[in-house]
Amino acid sequence: MFVFIKEPRLINRGFFISIYILLTFFLRSNSVLPPRVHRIIFLIALAALGGGMLIGTVPTSVPQFVLFGNWLLEGDFKNKWNRIRTNKLFWIISSLFIIHLTGLIHTTDIPRGIDDIRIKIPLLLLPLIFFTSPPIRKEELHRLLWFIILLVIISSLWCLFYNATHELTDIRKASRFMSHIRFGLFIDFAICILFYLSIQTEKKQVKLICFALMIYLIGVMLTLSMVTGLVMFAVLCVVYFVYLLFRQTSVYRNIGFAGLFLLFLIGLYTINSEWKNYNYVDVSESNKQKDKTVSGRKYFQIDSTNKHTENGFYVAYNIQYDELGVAWKRRSNVDLFSRDKKGILVTWNAIRYLTSKGLTKDSAGVAQLTDEDIKNIEEGITNYRYTNASPIRKRIKEIFWEYQDYKQGFNPSGNTLLMRLEFWKAAIYIIERNPVFGVGTGDAQMAFNRAYLRSKSQLTPEWRLRSHNQFLAITVSFGFAGLAVFLIYLFYPVITYRHHLNKLYFLFFLIALISFCTEDTLETQSGVSFFAYFNTLFLWLADGQKRNIGEENQNL
Repeated sequence: MFVFIKEPRLINRGFFISIYILLTFFLRSNSVLPPRVHRIIFLIALAALGGGMLIGTVPTSVPQFVLFGNWLLEGDFKNKWNRIRTNKLFWIISSLFIIHLTGLIHTTDIPRGIDDIRIKIPLLLLPLIFFTSPPIRKEELHRLLWFIILLVIISSLWCLFYNATHELTDIRKASRFMSHIRFGLFIDFAICILFYLSIQTEKKQVKLICFALMIYLIGVMLTLSMVTGLVMFAVLCVVYFVYLLFRQTSVYRNIGFAGLFLLFLIGLYTINSEWKNYNYVDVSESNKQKDKTVSGRKYFQIDSTNKHTENGFYVAYNIQYDELGVAWKRRSNVDLFSRDKKGILVTWNAIRYLTSKGLTKDSAGVAQLTDEDIKNIEEGITNYRYTNASPIRKRIKEIFWEYQDYKQGFNPSGNTLLMRLEFWKAAIYIIERNPVFGVGTGDAQMAFNRAYLRSKSQLTPEWRLRSHNQFLAITVSFGFAGLAVFLIYLFYPVITYRHHLNKLYFLFFLIALISFCTEDTLETQSGVSFFAYFNTLFLWLADGQKRNIGEENQNL
């Protein structure tokens, strides 16, 4: 034992000998357990993986180990190889992993490249296991989908409980097991599953349960301010409605499209009204810069770069910090120059809140605040109207504020929407210099770091992230050659197997495509597991259905 510890070469040799013995054993043996037992293990691990993705890294990884271990113990590798050897679909959906593996050829950061390969393993492992296993029956698929729904419900209840029992500075942190954006994807797909199951059943009780759960999940997204999830849900509804319209007579189709157009105009008008209301500027005397306060002190000089307003009043006007500090100390035990739970100065919260009420930022303004106003400022509320506003409306106002900040040249760090513009600029900068084959697997972050430095980005180092767009992420790593493979990987199965695919797959596929536009979904374990699992599952079932139809036609 001590010899192995002291001699690294012997450790490596012993490791490879062990691997060789294990592979020899598996390749020469038949099934270790009865086929029925292997099938039960397969189904349990399949369900555990579907639910485990909602909980965390370990519950996602362990079922995959179980699936692979069970697959190895089944043996029968010659027949398994024959099943996939000429299966074009298998090789198409394995191509994404293959280009990541090939990308190691010209990478310079090998450790990061290998780590990236580790994250992408489900893209190969799941197709390998599924396509060499008999497809599941419709009843088994429905049980699997109900189990996933159950885990989504449990996860959402925990998030709601956490939100209710904690004073969160950012409501998005209520999503405990993954980012709020990715959880929104799961909820949207869960709603699609419930809709699909409600159509598949004839039992009224089941239909009622499905619709009740759908309403509940929409309520969860509203409560937790999942703007991305709600926007995606709206897109799904519109797409499905358009699909239904094309199946109607021309009269109903025209009425339906006219209704959609009217809704679009209403939505456009609403957003435009919110934007105009946000940019409204009060022209009364109270919104002009004054020379002195009521007590005779001179107001501080205006920050000419700050054009922000709160309810039409300029934030940078009529500020007297000395009076503000003294008056605040009389009303609150919270230090005006401390930071709130979000890390923002209480001074800034007070200035914005006073502005929202049309008050001067001095002792006279503080004197007109109620005790409830003081409490609101201490809690980080920046506008008195936000106290009764819905989380969605507050988020829209935040986006408007961030956009105005960006227009005025302020640092967009921390602003989830506008930072993406910086990410995309950096990605395009890299692609322009590595257009054909990209920078390779694992070198993306290094390339982004250089791009941010050379383009003199305002983003602070902790926010200098990668593209947050899957199409750009692929092009950065593998160039336009890799992007071409990725597009074939995505669209070839949909086009070729469109008549055999479960209708639920098209809703999943649309959710995935939308997420690819705003997230680099396949660059994290939770994202790649979500996509690889459902994409492989439905394509595997479609391939089995197509083969069964082909065999039936040959027997006729």
